[in-house]
Order: sequence, then C-alpha cells, then structure tokens
Amino acid sequence: MKGSSRAVRPLPSGQHGFTFLAIMFSVVLIGTTIGAAARQWKTVVQREKEAELLFRGQAIKRAIDFYYRTSRAGFAQYPRTLEDLLKDPGSPSVRRYLRKIYSDPMTGGEWVLIKDGSGRVKGVHSASEETPLKTAHFPDEFKLFEGKKKYSEWVFESRPQAVPGAPSVPAPLPPPTP
Repeated sequence: MKGSSRAVRPLPSGQHGFTFLAIMFSVVLIGTTIGAAARQWKTVVQREKEAELLFRGQAIKRAIDFYYRTSRAGFAQYPRTLEDLLKDPGSPSVRRYLRKIYSDPMTGGEWVLIKDGSGRVKGVHSASEETPLKTAHFPDEFKLFEGKKKYSEWVFESRPQAVPGAPSVPAPLPPPTP
C-alpha cells in the first residue's frame, strides 16, 4: 500500500498565523463583553440595594413614628431599641410596629442608630460610605437625600408632629400692656 501516509501540504503564502489572530481577537472580544456585562450587573445590583435601603429605612422610620405616637402613661417617647418595635414592652397586649428587624442592605450588617438626648432610638442610617447612584429626582418623602455623597448620609429619622390627644405646651403669654 503505497501512499498510505498523508503528506502535509504547506499553507498558501499569507495565511500563516491567520487562525491564531482570529482566536486572539475572539478572546479579546469575549473578555470585553464579559467585562461590560459585569459592570452592568454591578449597577443593577447596586440600584436594587438602593431601593431596598429606601424601603427598609422608611419602614423603620414609620415604625418609630407610630411607636412615638402611641400613648404610654400620657406621654410620647421613642423606643429604647429596635427590638422594642417588634413587641412593645410598654403595652399590656402584643403590639408590633415592625414584623422583623431589617438589616442594612448596603452592608448586610446592623444599622447605625440615631438617638435622642435620653438614649432612645429616633432613627437609623446605613454604615456604608459608598457613593450612591441615585442623587436626584427622589420622591417627596426622600427629598432630603438629594445631593448626598454617601449612603450614610441617607438618614431615616423620626420627626413626629404633635401627638394627638397629648397635652401641648402652651405658648407664653404676651407681656402685660401698661
């Protein structure tokens, strides 16, 4: 059997390395596409975390507002801890203001607590020092967040108005006229 071995034919001139270049181009193109997709995915994830931060922070703020407005021995006060929002220790029956204590979605950890002069919790904010994607066009309830440079500046603080049914402090009397 003559001719059973195949002879290697040389490539025509000008085609040496074409396959190598095509493979290298494909690798670079795939790498660039994956990099762009990863950046896009990171942005999507950060936007979702921002939305969750707004939701959770507002839920805690509203729970603190409601706790404050609920009459306790005739005067309003903030909770001692966030756990007081799960079951009000000053109420004879089970009274819940939150279903669970949410974690800070930006850090995955605990919130930074904002306390009043007596050490009671009147608000929370994130511990994250990252720069937010959203810096403008907030709904009215979050207008204070516009232009903030860090998530830790997004403060969810209870500032309740006068408590219904609570005695108000009377305005000082005008000085007597002569």
